[in-house]
Amino acid sequence: MGQPRDTSSRTRGFTLLEVVVVLVIVSMTAALAFPRLSTMAASFTFATERDQFEQTLNGLPYAALRGNADQILLGTYTDAGRDTRQRVRGSLGDTLDPSLRTTSLLQNAREHLPPVNAAFVPFPLPAGWRIEVADPIYYRGTGYCSGGRVDLYIGGLQYTYDLKAPLCRAQLVE
Repeated sequence: MGQPRDTSSRTRGFTLLEVVVVLVIVSMTAALAFPRLSTMAASFTFATERDQFEQTLNGLPYAALRGNADQILLGTYTDAGRDTRQRVRGSLGDTLDPSLRTTSLLQNAREHLPPVNAAFVPFPLPAGWRIEVADPIYYRGTGYCSGGRVDLYIGGLQYTYDLKAPLCRAQLVE
């Protein structure tokens, strides 16, 4: 005669209905989460690029100091570099900001003229970004700068940064 089967050692599988319910739940969760993941990735990329832009802007005085060369930030810059088709309005300035002048020991005051052989700042930007600098910002070989305003355009967004002399730390204008 046959021996009785031991039901405790028998493995039990999933029914087709249980598998289908689990697949439906997983697919619904993925459908809700996937669009958010791509949005989060784009947001992270944008924040990283903007942070890198601010670091580059804050590093310009040090770059002038390291190269011991005067530089000018002026005009329109895109991802292709400075737009050389645009004419520079007027002269590049005739005197420096009074906050950068040294106090003369003599009776007559000295005027510090803008740099004679300054080069335009090379400024790398991500694709689709544009900056405009209306008034020249001078970066001296000593590491100081004259200050000014930089407008950053990203698509339909505009960010304005204020650079205060003499160290020109970029501060976002609200």
